[in-house]
Amino acid sequence: MRYKYLLFLCFCWVSPLAAQRWEVYGIIRSNTGEAVQGASVYINDTVGVVSNESGMYKIVSDTRPAELTVQHLSHFSRRILLLAGAFENRRLQMDVLLTAQFVALPPVDIVSPKVQTLITEDFSVEIYDYEFAGENLLLLIRQRKQHLLRLVGESGAVLSELPLAGNPRRLHRSCTGGLHAVGSFFAQELIVNVLELDTFPRYDVRQFRSVIEPCVLKQDRYYIYRKATLFNQAIHYWFFDAYGGRHHLTDILNRASIREAYRAYRYFLNNMPFTVRPEKTPYSESIDKGFHLDEFPDEYEVPLDIKALMPLALSANQTSWLGALQTIEADSNYAPLFKIGDKILVFDHVNEEIQQFDDAFRRESSIPIAYQKGKGWRKELLKDDVTQALYAHFAPDGRHELQKIDVGNGAVIKSYPMDEVLYLSHHFKIRNGYLYYLGQEHVNIPNCKLFKVNIAQQNKR
Repeated sequence: MRYKYLLFLCFCWVSPLAAQRWEVYGIIRSNTGEAVQGASVYINDTVGVVSNESGMYKIVSDTRPAELTVQHLSHFSRRILLLAGAFENRRLQMDVLLTAQFVALPPVDIVSPKVQTLITEDFSVEIYDYEFAGENLLLLIRQRKQHLLRLVGESGAVLSELPLAGNPRRLHRSCTGGLHAVGSFFAQELIVNVLELDTFPRYDVRQFRSVIEPCVLKQDRYYIYRKATLFNQAIHYWFFDAYGGRHHLTDILNRASIREAYRAYRYFLNNMPFTVRPEKTPYSESIDKGFHLDEFPDEYEVPLDIKALMPLALSANQTSWLGALQTIEADSNYAPLFKIGDKILVFDHVNEEIQQFDDAFRRESSIPIAYQKGKGWRKELLKDDVTQALYAHFAPDGRHELQKIDVGNGAVIKSYPMDEVLYLSHHFKIRNGYLYYLGQEHVNIPNCKLFKVNIAQQNKR
């Protein structure tokens, strides 16, 4: 009896402590001053809440929070270590300032040069990639043997630098708004807190390719994913709800290319002769042979990928059919997804339409499009995340041109010939009415420059 009584006393003594919980609360604000609604706030990478319309949040936990992570689609993520001594009676007020990714820049004098050079490579500095960081630019560069994350202003002045281990080669903006530096074997999320640069821990690149890269949009607590199959000719979109349930959104199929790919694969396996006759396809046979118009082999029983097929090419014919498959795979089905306003838009260039969904993922309408038939279409749409404008990129005869698209009716609003944009240009991005790109001025000199072009001034003579 005495033993049971002691147990009862111990239980009564520890119960008040066990009932005590830890609390972190505060307000999420942007560096532009506004409260941030809809920010995801986590402690210890487990417990999470969403900030309300006033930017306020509160998290309650049974264990002491050691780390606070804040994410928002249009802001850079932040990670804050929470020290035990900062808590008072197990409560901590932690107001968080997030750096906006996209802000409207001040207007430029109309007499300013049409093309501005922001950053210049030399033989000791190479620009791998760049992204927008508020009113500044975030560069991923290699300087001699060191890889750096460099924050620069519009004038090119260096504001901050952070050395990166490994060999990251590109920057990726995730569906949650975070930026990731990606290498051959690892990836890591980047932190930009005004002028302060930091990183989250590195993780396996296989996790990046399977979880981070396929996610194209976060809508409230829903995540839309994209996957390309059948030699990049079938595009699948689906979304996950807050409970992890998977739901189909839409599929975009290039049926003619799928038939052609399967035929080339079958001929590769059978070592068929590879011949090209004038104005006819290889082997001079209809691509419809063996396939009904609306029936294909099971998409989840796709042939081996091309890299796996290479060791099996034992003849000149098989090598040629393998080249045909590589050409089909490279000429991929381009069907990007964007959110503009409260609408989710999937651009089906094969079937010449925009599939429009509401914010609850319900199909609303199909909008016909024809701009992709224009000469020099580069299979590239560029969205201005500040103005929400959308541009189609063309390069007829090697001269770049942007066409502004009205997403309400699919028509071209206006064309902007980009005469000053160099032919050897790449990494095109748009912010607040300006086109940014990396360009090579001379074919025999490999150094690039980061340029900025006022789109509206390009048609002024």
